[in-house]
Amino acid sequence: MKRYVIAALAGVLLGAAPGADRSAFAAEAGVTIPATSTAIWQAVDTHLGALRALVAKNELATVHEHAFAVRDLVRALPSRSPGLSEEAKAQVAANVRFVDTLSARLDASGDAKDKPGTEASLRKLEGVLKQIRVKYPEGAN
Repeated sequence: MKRYVIAALAGVLLGAAPGADRSAFAAEAGVTIPATSTAIWQAVDTHLGALRALVAKNELATVHEHAFAVRDLVRALPSRSPGLSEEAKAQVAANVRFVDTLSARLDASGDAKDKPGTEASLRKLEGVLKQIRVKYPEGAN
């Protein structure tokens, strides 16, 4: 298990997703990146809801689909946020790297059928998303 997590993290640092090449999964699966940050957050919330439901039902094999969709949506936030200050955009961009890492961890723990690990990574992902969301007051599109 530890070896798999280390490999997953190494893949993230090298720009690749663990296991099969899922790095462009969201784009291949037809995940559309909305034009505004408000619409991106709505899509993120939809995928988080799906992740919570999968984990609750212990259906971990498809966790990666929603984890990578969240990752790709969050990656688009800085470019879709003209109302944010440059400092706030920089802070969001820094947190995007954490989302990348946590998406890879969700993939790895889901593939390993590790429910406690998946739950822990999901909680951490939700925490990082809360930190990012603080930078998005109403009208920050």
